[in-house]
Amino acid sequence: MLSTTGLLVAVAVAMASGSLGAPIVFNLTNDIVSLPVKEDLAAKVAVAIDPGSAFCSPEGLVALIPSLRGAGGRLQLPDPGSNLAAFFAAHQALTRSVEVALTQSVLTTTPKLAAAKPYPALTFGPNWRSAELGLTTNGTAAAFIEGNGTAFTSFGGPSFLTGITPVPGTQNSFYQVLVTSNPANSKVAALVTTAPTNLPCVNQVLLSQVASSGTWMPPSYALGPKGGDAFLIVDYCVDLAQAAPSAAHAQQTVMVPGASLFRAIHWADTPAFAHMATGQTSIMHNHKRAWG
Repeated sequence: MLSTTGLLVAVAVAMASGSLGAPIVFNLTNDIVSLPVKEDLAAKVAVAIDPGSAFCSPEGLVALIPSLRGAGGRLQLPDPGSNLAAFFAAHQALTRSVEVALTQSVLTTTPKLAAAKPYPALTFGPNWRSAELGLTTNGTAAAFIEGNGTAFTSFGGPSFLTGITPVPGTQNSFYQVLVTSNPANSKVAALVTTAPTNLPCVNQVLLSQVASSGTWMPPSYALGPKGGDAFLIVDYCVDLAQAAPSAAHAQQTVMVPGASLFRAIHWADTPAFAHMATGQTSIMHNHKRAWG
């Protein structure tokens, strides 16, 4: 149900998007309008009324950022291997739209209201895929990371986040990225935690990695329904060391100086995003494998 103000926004959005075909009959009762709309139009209406709602669902996200709309209106992220400029544009669109929405939310609230209305943190399902690119250096020369140094990017392969699971006893406030799926034999490759923001569907995310002294840097965000499972993560990552074989002890690794930079977009590996899955090997954060 929409108020007349919301109706005007809805009609404007529908007209701008070309979604209004046959005439629509409005039933007016006490200044309330009942407006049946298609799912994609409903998302556009919601985003027009409350831009922060765009980050709660894939439908809202494509309504906010039309360049992410693929076949059938589904969320489609660019493959950096085939269109690097489109990937950079999508990464920037995600981070900048979040930051603008966060700024707007700050300007419309007060410290007292923010303190009185805490939001639940987003949670993480176990399986993820990613689009990513990265460079590394040992101080001598810059080199590609993907494909064992032969490529700059990868798309649609399992993300290094696959295997993420809550740390027992933390009530889903901290997560661990396990190298194997068998907890009895698993090694912890990284820790992840979130910080809710003024937008209920946006969390800041922080990662700390074992084998590379790696961390996610701002602006890095997780998006998902309020208090539910995140469906997308956009991040910048910095690694300040590299894992290397130990000269003194076979089968062991040691930390050596090094530096790596990454940009990535991760998405939950669910049936809704099956169209973006590929057989590519995601080498980003190859350190997870090195540590395991």
